[in-house]
Amino acid sequence: MAGLSEIQSLDELSYKSKFKFYLYPLIIIFLFSISFLNYFPIGEQLKNFMKKNLAGSACNPDYDDLRIEWILPKIVVSGLNIPAGCLGKVGDPLKFTFVSIQFNLISFSPFGIPFKIDSELNGQPMTVYYVQGFGERTIRIKDQPVVISRLQPVLGSSFKLSGNLTLDLIAKVTNAGFLKDLDFKMRSTDFQLPSQNIQGFNTPNVKLNEFYLEALAENSSTVKIDKFIVGDPDSPIRANLKGKIDLQQGNMAFSNIDLKGEISFTENFKQTVPLVDLFFQNFSQKDGFYQIRIGGNLGEPKLMTP
Repeated sequence: MAGLSEIQSLDELSYKSKFKFYLYPLIIIFLFSISFLNYFPIGEQLKNFMKKNLAGSACNPDYDDLRIEWILPKIVVSGLNIPAGCLGKVGDPLKFTFVSIQFNLISFSPFGIPFKIDSELNGQPMTVYYVQGFGERTIRIKDQPVVISRLQPVLGSSFKLSGNLTLDLIAKVTNAGFLKDLDFKMRSTDFQLPSQNIQGFNTPNVKLNEFYLEALAENSSTVKIDKFIVGDPDSPIRANLKGKIDLQQGNMAFSNIDLKGEISFTENFKQTVPLVDLFFQNFSQKDGFYQIRIGGNLGEPKLMTP
């Protein structure tokens, strides 16, 4: 018994010695890292780096402050401004009150390094889950409520939308930026087209109420539009379409559209907008619905006969 006790005691001493040997340097490195990042002006250095290297370009982001929080490890950027040129648009910059990037535990489905990104754009809070895997990235937006009018800076000023919607998205994108997989759903029950001027013509305010879009993709070349429904029995306009979008990965605006379906207008709406009958006079009708096809591309869609 004495011999066994002596061996256990020696093992214990040896373990403690090794434990101290590895632990102390790790503690010192960790404390040094925290001190360095807390006192080193990393936000200012990054801002100066961006201004120097992106000067003169259409995409030169700016922000008020960048800090690191350690209780729940995250990077927080306050007052982030992203010029419209970063999105290939012209106009006012996108102004985020804050953007918070928080590291989560390792993801196994898919396997990779996951982050939770919280932000607020024009008063609209958004939460995005992002996983950087091997060879691909996964983006997840889960049942996100959205006030459409708050996202007008993203949509652009040429066409106005309003109402509330719920957005659900799972997308897988290769590290080269090509879409690999997509499951997208968007729904609203109070969707509206506000009064606006389109090519010199003033449109009335149109309450469409129902809006539902469901899209799927299993490869990098085609997005299948399973459902595209606009309006309900009480709406002045009703439409039901389905089809596909052939993706142009280099420039999404040139992606070809091929949607087929039908659209109808109430008599009151036709009287308010007399051009409807004139525009659709060459389209065939079935049960009061004009049979239509939308072609062209995302940048310039065209309404045509099937």
